[in-house]
Amino acid sequence: MPLSPGAKLGPYEIVSLLGAGGMGEVYRARDTRLGRDVAVKVLQESLGSGKAWERFEREARAASALNHPNICAVHDVGEADGRPYLVMELLEGQTLRDYTGRQPAESAVVIALGAQIADALEAAHAKGVIHRDIKAGNIMVTGRRHVKVLDFGLAKYIAAAESDDTLTLQSLTAAGTVVGTPHYMAPELLQGKPADARSDLWALGVVLHEMLAGQLPFQGSTAFEVSSAILREAPPALPGNVPSGLRTIVERCLTKRPEDRYQNAGEVRAALEALRAAVVPKRRNWLWAAAGVAVVLAAGGGVIALRQPQQPAGRRLSTGGPPSANQEANELFELALSVQRVQNDIPRGQALLERALALDPKFAEAHRYHAFNYVVQIMNGYTNDRGLVYRAEEELKETSRLDPDLQSLPSAYIAVYGMQGRKDDLGPVLEQAQRVLEKNPTQNDTRLWRMILLWLAGDTARVKVELNGMLEREPLFGAPRLFLGEALRLEGDLPGAIREQKKILEQAPSNISAIRNLALAYMQGNQLDEARALLEEKRPLFPGNYMWRGTWAFLLALEGKRAEALQVMDEETLKFFDAAIISTLGAAEFYAVVGDKSKAIDWLDKAVRNGDERAEWFRKDPWLASIRQDPRFQQIVDSIEARRRQRPGK
Repeated sequence: MPLSPGAKLGPYEIVSLLGAGGMGEVYRARDTRLGRDVAVKVLQESLGSGKAWERFEREARAASALNHPNICAVHDVGEADGRPYLVMELLEGQTLRDYTGRQPAESAVVIALGAQIADALEAAHAKGVIHRDIKAGNIMVTGRRHVKVLDFGLAKYIAAAESDDTLTLQSLTAAGTVVGTPHYMAPELLQGKPADARSDLWALGVVLHEMLAGQLPFQGSTAFEVSSAILREAPPALPGNVPSGLRTIVERCLTKRPEDRYQNAGEVRAALEALRAAVVPKRRNWLWAAAGVAVVLAAGGGVIALRQPQQPAGRRLSTGGPPSANQEANELFELALSVQRVQNDIPRGQALLERALALDPKFAEAHRYHAFNYVVQIMNGYTNDRGLVYRAEEELKETSRLDPDLQSLPSAYIAVYGMQGRKDDLGPVLEQAQRVLEKNPTQNDTRLWRMILLWLAGDTARVKVELNGMLEREPLFGAPRLFLGEALRLEGDLPGAIREQKKILEQAPSNISAIRNLALAYMQGNQLDEARALLEEKRPLFPGNYMWRGTWAFLLALEGKRAEALQVMDEETLKFFDAAIISTLGAAEFYAVVGDKSKAIDWLDKAVRNGDERAEWFRKDPWLASIRQDPRFQQIVDSIEARRRQRPGK
């Protein structure tokens, strides 16, 4: 029986019914603890008892450990009145089937969406989670063609009725998950063999074929006929306009024997991403030819002359980098730059850069900034996935191949190596950065990351000189003002710190880093009511942001609400503090305030290993007061000072 609005499932208050299916109902609900809307899937009552419930809970919690931009996040699992429920990220968009409208999609669209699905599978398989129910109905497409794969872990639970490892046609049909047809099931599953990562890749092949052809590859009026086709028939040919490379990827995914398919999702993702650079330019060339740009009919001669657009000589982007030959790509790049540097709207900026790169896949400066943005996403709490830093490095290598002399490259490598903790590799890129600044002293990105390293080294005097110089050249560049405000806070000038952070929020009300820094200034001045009002006002803007959660947890700790603070400072939020090297100290301060001295020392040590060597601040930080007499605290500070003495010139 469907739940009525206002009904409670633990801390979740039902708002409305979103849909229903063979497994149960999905509701929009309100998490009354965190004040955010979520999706709650309430499963059949028969699935909520005994070993089945234990398996469901175990697999759902495993799925909740997955943190990836293309995977719908699992927040919680519970049971009410004998019915298990799963609490998930609430998504706005369409299922993949609705998105394509059951019509053939353009190859470029299929490649872009398919690469995201493969990326999600790669991340899940790396954690030992097999989906087992990949299908068009379990894939959502949100704004800007962003993919979210749903229901990780649920298919494993369904299998529990039969055995721990085997997913069969009989068990799936009985559980109601196939809705009368096994269209996406791999041959080995139909033969009663256990599922593995390659079974998910078969299903991905079916999805790719379905998008390209507008229909499923294996048809039949009954489940038996469909399963027979999967086991015995070759998939039908794809439309003639599908590029041969994409055709090959689909065919290999749909090979009957698992050992003949791709062996992991990373191979599929890499193959699709390699195709993107080939397919998109061809499409753009065709559009140019069709549009003509300029078609001149010579009088009397009937001669047609096509005039190609030329890149103006000597033009440069606002960053100083070389522009694309495609003016629309340049415009998107400049808009992305403004959105990020002024508004700090990281997701929108990244989407704009992706649009620019779709127009010109060889746009080196856009590639550089796109790679750098993976670091920015982590630093601003939009993700806690440290693996993105390694993806950034790969994209920077490609950028280096496109334009080895790109003057902005050293700054991006400083950011990536710094986030990876590769201190030994920083020396060469810092030398390159210095040469860039000698040629172009106004290269603010290079100055910014050189300044961040000085900041982490505790060289406040030089930091302030760098910051003021950057702001003179680019007054609306938010990042230098963020650090200037923080420098003032650490010096004890709380009114000055508050003033600088408010300046940023006047031009960018949703700048999460300025919000955190302003809240910290309030909290350091014991203005807890002001900090709470600010964070509550901004809460709706950041439903899944780890920086906001960490700041909220710290406020609760300072308010003496220890249990609530520890609940908010969960494992995923701590992953953010570990990944965002500038913020790692915040976890040490949190545990020092809540009275867990051992964890506070551990996190202080982690902050230092992440590159934070501000020993002078550690000695006077009011939130570290409870651990300063601990011998391990002094050992950490002594180790910083010993390293400084060993450096050249000391």
